[in-house]
Amino acid sequence: MQGNGKPRTEGLTGRVLIADDDAQFRSMLSRRATKMGLSVLEVEDGEQAVAALGIERFDLIVSDLYMPGYSGLEVIQKAREVDPEVHAVILTASATIETAIEALRSGVYDYLTKPLESLSDFEITVGRALEHAFLLQENKRLFAEVQRLAVTDALTGLYNRHKLDEVLATEFERARRYKRPLSIIMLDMDGLKAINDTYGHPAGDVALRIVADAIRKTIRRVDLPARFGGDEFIIVLPEVPLDIAVRIAERISENIKPSQEQKDMFSLSGGVAQLREEHASAEDFIRAVDEALYRAKRAGGAQIMLPVVEQATVVEDN
Repeated sequence: MQGNGKPRTEGLTGRVLIADDDAQFRSMLSRRATKMGLSVLEVEDGEQAVAALGIERFDLIVSDLYMPGYSGLEVIQKAREVDPEVHAVILTASATIETAIEALRSGVYDYLTKPLESLSDFEITVGRALEHAFLLQENKRLFAEVQRLAVTDALTGLYNRHKLDEVLATEFERARRYKRPLSIIMLDMDGLKAINDTYGHPAGDVALRIVADAIRKTIRRVDLPARFGGDEFIIVLPEVPLDIAVRIAERISENIKPSQEQKDMFSLSGGVAQLREEHASAEDFIRAVDEALYRAKRAGGAQIMLPVVEQATVVEDN
């Protein structure tokens, strides 16, 4: 809407389908819509309109109510099967209360009576319909962005602790119920403090993003990467046994590409654990992998360790 409350009728953008079996009237509407800045496709009946819907997407449908092939309401119904949010304006030469109610119940944004008293009515209706459609799209985009930010770490773009807790609880219960493998990796940057002290915290932020990028490039879509806090990261790996999880952790380390001046300061310590019977809760599971990470740090860093129980099992298996 403009500041005076009137819809904008010039300089609009959008793709409009105009369907009417009256060629002269259809051409008149098409010229006016084009003048408004819109891209227009004209069709002369319902069958052509439905065919066009199967080929491309439209921001607005302007359709005669009664046409050969399919009625305007049938065209709109088929359009909404493809795009439930598509906006439509019905043209009718026999406007009644019943017609209006039927059209609005079918999801039509508005209707115009033929013949038009003025093409300004057409411009205003089309302008309002498009601005309403674009407003809904923008609100949907903003809502999705808010939802994404609510579960995303702002610095790295990985998931945050809240999302990690939610997903790990779900995967923990699923793995225990169906006796399926579930592993987690916990990584810690060995040299972040040195990078911060030497080059400043902005360089440390870049280093964290480098680790996050290496994680994203290594794991599957079904895995969940999260920033656990500070310089620690966790990756939840559904359906992944311990040995494969270790290889994934090693590949993440190999995929890190630090700058030349930070290379000597840049390494990762990691802990890897697989869900076991003695893990009574997701928190127990986290403690197990945290213990493995602690052992890696105590051993000098730049290596991947397992919890003592898993380590002993691997030794016995060998």
